[in-house]
Amino acid sequence: MMPTAPKVSEQIEAWVHSESESTQIKTEGLELILEESLRHLPKKRLTCRATWQGNTVIAKFFYGNGFAKYASKEQQVLNALLEAGVNTPALLKVYQQSDFTVLIIDYIAEAISLLSWLENKPTECQFQSVISETTTLMLACHKAGFDIKDQHLGNFLLRKNQVFIIDAGDIKQLSSSLNNKRSINNIALLYAQFPVTRDAVAYQALVDSLTVLNQRIVLDEKRWQQLLLKQRRWRQKRFIDKKVFRECTAYICKSSSSRFLVAKRDGYTKELEIALSNPDALIESGSLLKDGKTATVALVEISDQTYVLKRYNIKKPIHAIIRGLKWSRAAVSWRNGLLLEMLGIPTATSYALIEERWGLLRRRSYLLSEYIDAPQAWEVFEGECFTEQEKMTWAKNLYNLFVLLKRSQISHGDLKAQNILCPSSGALFIDLDGMKANQSLQRFTRQFKKDIKRFLLSWPLKIKDAPYFFKKILLLLDDN
Repeated sequence: MMPTAPKVSEQIEAWVHSESESTQIKTEGLELILEESLRHLPKKRLTCRATWQGNTVIAKFFYGNGFAKYASKEQQVLNALLEAGVNTPALLKVYQQSDFTVLIIDYIAEAISLLSWLENKPTECQFQSVISETTTLMLACHKAGFDIKDQHLGNFLLRKNQVFIIDAGDIKQLSSSLNNKRSINNIALLYAQFPVTRDAVAYQALVDSLTVLNQRIVLDEKRWQQLLLKQRRWRQKRFIDKKVFRECTAYICKSSSSRFLVAKRDGYTKELEIALSNPDALIESGSLLKDGKTATVALVEISDQTYVLKRYNIKKPIHAIIRGLKWSRAAVSWRNGLLLEMLGIPTATSYALIEERWGLLRRRSYLLSEYIDAPQAWEVFEGECFTEQEKMTWAKNLYNLFVLLKRSQISHGDLKAQNILCPSSGALFIDLDGMKANQSLQRFTRQFKKDIKRFLLSWPLKIKDAPYFFKKILLLLDDN
């Protein structure tokens, strides 16, 4: 008896989990060479780059329970987008079989996602231009009655300043245009993914787009900022609070009754894994920066790269019990660092978190982070290496850094001058285990004023005279 040929879904799953560069799908009326997996939902869906009839295309496979319904819905929305004149790749062919459906979609050559584009750090002018195009595209969708459920930057493609929307499966077609409130909420969820440092430029791009299109939407910048804050908190709940302590696309996680580790997947090399198997030995072989009762900090070398490894110590047995039932300080710093990274607020990059555990009790914890060779804010203003003009410039930089916290309603919790580094690229925060987000405006205002006062207390003898390089920062105490 001849062996039964594997199902297309089985071929797909096998290829995704293999190391093969490509695989051929050949069935009745269909011949495809799958070349690169772009998005995979196990046992349900695959989006990939493929070759079809000698041309590069995007192939989107639907299989598993209810596949026909999802494929039909995506096909309908994609056709409706094209009929409405919305920039989206053309649907070239649909193959329907008893156990799967595949949509063959036009491949947009030389296009990159908005996520990749943003990671390349466009200039202010480039940013405003592309965001205006993206906003115009979204408003056109809203006018045509399309509600975009997933405004992820990866679902927009950019080619020569032209923006396309993809992934019609996350777009809902309504019987009429979106109302103003729904439209603005939709756009805010997209804008919430931009760094906080880009907020002013993005807001102006939005206002300009609304003006050009004669949209009767009046935007108050303060109310818009609160809407952005709301959407960013939603993204924090979805991506930071839920994903940074478990296995997922971005993070690798290893857990046992005695040890817990989570690390960024893209930087977790074999050398890093071996080095972190004994973090105490790594600290002992490194160069100590601090050796206190509560924390030990050392510069360590892994594969010719320098990192900062911080161990949070346990002082006494009673302290071990109290701390063991709470989030470890390293875990709090890990989460807060990733939150600042997501918001675009400058901080040292976090790479890995380790916790020693005894059953359910957490014990000592470790945080591996980026080493930045730069002076502290204290050294900038107290040392003799900086001119008076340079100090003025750094005062403005620090003020702008604090404003980012204020816009995000985040308090640092220990904002002494030693916890701000000043590399040539700009000031940034470190030591984040006291940081608080998700605060009410009233509580944030109180905590933020404490932050500013704590920073100024680094110069207790100078505050009375309020020297020029503190005056701008002092304004923050009265501007809440």
